[in-house]
Amino acid sequence: MMDPRLQRLAAQIHTLGPRPLYELLRELDAGAELRPTLERYARLAPLADFIAANGGDDFKPLRVVGGRR
Repeated sequence: MMDPRLQRLAAQIHTLGPRPLYELLRELDAGAELRPTLERYARLAPLADFIAANGGDDFKPLRVVGGRR
């Protein structure tokens, strides 16, 4: 039997990209509660474009902004 809420959460989280999904799985692997963690990540879905525009959607190297090397 399909769980419509779980399907919706999966669809919302999917829009965030591989890196947020990885972070979600890390939290769950560390013992976080499933449903509250999924709900929290799904609430980020409206920010998917912002997250992607700032390189947070994939496993790209981090950029240094205004720093020295």
